Amino acid sequence: MRVLFLLAAGNTLLASAFYIPSTDAAARRDLFSTFDEADQRFPISPPHQFIKAGPNDHRGPCPGLNSLANHGFISRSGVDSFFNIVAASNQVYRMGIAASTFAGVLGLFGGNLLDPTLPISIGEPPSNAGLAGLLPGLLAPPSGLTNTHNQFECDASLTRCDLYLCNDAHTLQPQYLEPLLDLYAADPSIANSVALVSQQHANRINDSIAKNGLFFFGPVQMVVGAFTALQVPSLFANYSAEHPEGFMSVEGLMSIYGASRASDGTLTWSRGSERIPDVYYRRPGALLAQWDLPILLPQVLEMWLLFPETLSIGGNLGEPNTFVPLDLGAFTHGAYSLDDLRQPGGLNLICFIYQLVQILLPDLLGNVNDLLASVLTDLGQVTDGVLGSFICPRSMGAVDLTMLNQYPGWVKSQKKKTLL
Repeated sequence: MRVLFLLAAGNTLLASAFYIPSTDAAARRDLFSTFDEADQRFPISPPHQFIKAGPNDHRGPCPGLNSLANHGFISRSGVDSFFNIVAASNQVYRMGIAASTFAGVLGLFGGNLLDPTLPISIGEPPSNAGLAGLLPGLLAPPSGLTNTHNQFECDASLTRCDLYLCNDAHTLQPQYLEPLLDLYAADPSIANSVALVSQQHANRINDSIAKNGLFFFGPVQMVVGAFTALQVPSLFANYSAEHPEGFMSVEGLMSIYGASRASDGTLTWSRGSERIPDVYYRRPGALLAQWDLPILLPQVLEMWLLFPETLSIGGNLGEPNTFVPLDLGAFTHGAYSLDDLRQPGGLNLICFIYQLVQILLPDLLGNVNDLLASVLTDLGQVTDGVLGSFICPRSMGAVDLTMLNQYPGWVKSQKKKTLL
């Protein structure tokens, strides 16, 4: 099956990412010291001109995916195959194949694994009446990324409200975007861009703990939160001739988030308006310059060092400010501790992520029938030990999911989980 090929290929990519010589760190810096107009200038001509999403188009919590749809790099309907979404993320934003595959696998929570095209709705689930013509051979409607709370979408988003606080986790909240814009307005250089987005991420976590009694930030959510936050300076910066190493433009961020200023200066947002700036230069196209594990993992470690609360794993107990951390050592039966995840190089981190997703995928998907169970069993056989035994210094064979039942936000989300 294509799913088996995907995970096997992704596994190889993850393993190979750690065999990049140390001298390539300097090589990556050299790549950003030069500028290639033809390679990096974003093509805004038809068929990739901006068209605002219509009322029947699907848009969701991810501004990057929304912008890809608004420019026609994935289906403008907002429903496309896993493979097209991964390819477009690499083509437009220069997200590395391993990183985009990881994001895409999480996106399958909003898709339909029983369909060979692996369709994903980047927003709401399409109605049966609206499925015709979206994708050839579509067997069943994907559930949509808006319905993936504590799977793909999670609490403490940079710009969205917590689901159980506002009953809406996909609409951009200007009061959350404004502080992020202020941070980059004060310091647009790329040198401090990770620190600034980490500060916003930490502020949002603290805000959720203080206001949302059902706040939950489990191991997967902690990883997803860091990953999505770091996309902002890594993928949305402008790598122009004047700033080949990157420049965080407030106007560019507002464009990609679909925000604008009213005449009185008020920040506003309109659904389906996420737009790649007319003058936008991507990261260099060379493999080492793409946003992938050799760049991403040190960024995560920097985030945790600067703002330890971004490594918070746990949740509130039903009331605001009742956060109780999860004992990661007990949860992983002694395989990993928080200190293990902080180790330089990121090897423990990527091994933890890989092993955790491999263990949790069948459970988190929910509504797994016999066919999918067979697919997942085959997946385990294909990937078992390739990454874990080849480069991972330790193995996490199981986790104690019952430890998550102390968190009401987790329990509530699991009552709504579904595959189709």
